[in-house]
Amino acid sequence: MRALSVATAMAACRAPLGAAAAPVVPALTEAQREGLRGVLREAIARKAIPGGALAVLARGQVVFREAMGRAEFESERPFAIEAPCFIASLSKPITATYLMMLDERGIVRLDEPVEKYLPEFKGIALQGGGAAKTTLRVWHLLSHRSGLPGNADMGDLRPGSPANGPDATLASTITGWVKAGLHAEPGERFAYGSAGYIVAGRIAEVVHGQRFERLLQEALLDPLGMAHTTFHPDAAMLRLTPARYQPTPKGPQRDGRTMPLPKADGLINPAGGLCSRLDDLAAFLALHLNHGVAGGRRIVQAESLARMYRPHPPRATEAADGGGVGYGLGWNAMEAGGGRVRHLGASGTLAWLDLKRQHAGVLLTQVKWGNAKQLIPRLMKEVQGIFPDAPVPAAAR
Repeated sequence: MRALSVATAMAACRAPLGAAAAPVVPALTEAQREGLRGVLREAIARKAIPGGALAVLARGQVVFREAMGRAEFESERPFAIEAPCFIASLSKPITATYLMMLDERGIVRLDEPVEKYLPEFKGIALQGGGAAKTTLRVWHLLSHRSGLPGNADMGDLRPGSPANGPDATLASTITGWVKAGLHAEPGERFAYGSAGYIVAGRIAEVVHGQRFERLLQEALLDPLGMAHTTFHPDAAMLRLTPARYQPTPKGPQRDGRTMPLPKADGLINPAGGLCSRLDDLAAFLALHLNHGVAGGRRIVQAESLARMYRPHPPRATEAADGGGVGYGLGWNAMEAGGGRVRHLGASGTLAWLDLKRQHAGVLLTQVKWGNAKQLIPRLMKEVQGIFPDAPVPAAAR
């Protein structure tokens, strides 16, 4: 397939919009700020997390941005706002947003068969059976309904497995899956995992003739100013990352394993491999709250983003984190109409969007969700108290 220029393909989304007055943003009271701080303080006090960073947005602008506690239980190093964190599955909404950009420009159509872009998928078989009867389409990849391996089958992504050896790439990983066959007919079964996003990332590579991380950076990360979001954190970034912890019955235990990082030309994980910072992720959420506009420029169409928020298929009942009404494209749908979505990252990260009440937020910790997950409903209750169902009176900051 002919390689396309990223600059040419994305030029149309960068045309300036007409000048418009900036939205008036509701100022948080000190009591509201203390309420948000209190959620983190409580989790820190019961040693669910050593610390964390939280940003809250209203009407597309940041209204709360603070870090609290420590970067590790074992020292007094503070958890800084600027701390780079491994965001795990918060990578999925970012990757899916990029695929929506490709779809609206006709570069990769979500409703097209995967085999149109990756011919090796033509005639793909079911494990233990004949060829799949249902056409595998690109949207199946982003909604975890591809029939490819799900969380129960993550051995394909662990170091030392055939698909993830020292010389593995997106291309070689996918070749192994095609040979193994699908676990289920496309669209039949919800199986949350990384495989669909890896295949989607490979499709982008094939149509552009470039590596996925470069495509994502040029098309989405750079226009949003997400300069500290990468699949390849350098030594300086790694020194600043908070310590990572695993949940145990005795509380969080430090994860002493070395974080497996991809080589410059090796396998990256579009579903969960990004390292990022609080301000970068706030900029990404602002793009969604502002219906695809950032810095006065159209990055992605509002209609494309709206498709991400609706459950796929419409009557889906599964959600990756056990909440909501289904999974859309890169987001867990918390309401059937797509007005409220969120996503968790297994490393202890959370992002949400409330399109009706026009607020959003991101929480960064590095304690894998276990008992620490209790802070999510407490945080959301506090946020909903600030932004109730009734319209929030506008007040200058």
